[in-house]
Amino acid sequence: MKKTVMNLDTLPYIPCSVEYKVDNNPYKNIYVDITMRCDMDCNYCYNPLRSKSDMDIKHFEEVCQRLPQPVDFKLLGGEPTMHPNFFEFIKIAKSYGHSVFFASNGLRYNNPKFMDKLRALDVTYVAGLSMDGGTTNDEFYNTMNNRYCLDKKLEAMHNLHIYGIKRVALSAIIIRGYNEQVIDELLSLAQKYPDNVKYIHFRSAAKTGRWSETEPYTQAELRRLLEERYPKEVVVQKNLLQEIYCTPEEGGDCCFRFRPNRKLQISLIEFASEKSQCCPKRGKLLPGTFRLQPFYENMVKVGDVLAEDFGEIATVTV
Repeated sequence: MKKTVMNLDTLPYIPCSVEYKVDNNPYKNIYVDITMRCDMDCNYCYNPLRSKSDMDIKHFEEVCQRLPQPVDFKLLGGEPTMHPNFFEFIKIAKSYGHSVFFASNGLRYNNPKFMDKLRALDVTYVAGLSMDGGTTNDEFYNTMNNRYCLDKKLEAMHNLHIYGIKRVALSAIIIRGYNEQVIDELLSLAQKYPDNVKYIHFRSAAKTGRWSETEPYTQAELRRLLEERYPKEVVVQKNLLQEIYCTPEEGGDCCFRFRPNRKLQISLIEFASEKSQCCPKRGKLLPGTFRLQPFYENMVKVGDVLAEDFGEIATVTV
C-alpha cells in the first residue's frame, strides 16, 4: 500500500477501508486525540510520537455541531488531561448533547488544582484511570509503563474518591501468562470504591516489544477468565450506562459487557485484532480534518507504518 503523509503535526494519513465526513457519521463512539502531549512513556502506547500539538478547541466545537446525532466521545492522546483547554472539551461536547469519557494515566488526579476544576464541572462524564499493574506489584508498572508508579495510581484512585468523582472507569491490559492477577485486584478495588467505580475495562495486548511472540487473549478467552471468578449465569451480555457493543451479525463481536451487580459493568475488549478492525460502532476523528475512519483499523494501519518507517514519519514538517 502506498503511504501518504499529511502535514498534520501528529500521525500520518493512511487510507482505510471506509471513510466518512462527520456530517454523515455512522459511529456511536468517536475517539479523538485532543493532544499528543504526555507525562508518561508507556511500552504499550499506540500513539508513540510525542509533540506539543493540541487540537484546536474551535475545530472540536465544529465537529460537535456538524455531527448528525449525539455520540459518545472518547477523549484520548497522549494524555488528554494535559490539553490546556481540557475542561472546555468536556463542556462543549456536553452542550451539543454528546457524552464524554476521557482516558487518563491518573497522574493529574494527584494535582489538587486539577481535581478542584474536575469536581467543579457541572456536567456528567466518565473519568478513566489506567491500572495495567493492578494494586500490589510495582514491577508490572515498571515493565509496562516504564516507571514505578503504583503509589501514584493508588493515590489517584483515592483522590477520585475524596473529590466525589462518581463515574470512574478502571482499565488494564491483560497479557497472557504475565499479569492475570490484575483482574482480581481491580475487582477488589471496585468493591473498595463502589460509589465511584462504575466500569472496569479489561483488554487484550498487542504483539509488541518483549511480548511480540505472545499470543493476545481473544474476547472469548477473556470472558472465560471472568467466568472463573463469577457464576457463569452472571457473565451474560448486558449493558450499564449505555456503553455500546457489537455482535457478529453487525460485523464485530470484539467486546463483551456484563454486570456482576447493579452498580458495576465489566467490559472485555479484544484490542486491535483482525476481528475488532471490523467494529461498526467505533470511529476515529482524523487529526485536523472533519473525516472519520474505523478506530481499530486506523490504529492498526498507522501502527504498521510506524513500525516499518518510523524515521520518516517522525520527521514530518509541522
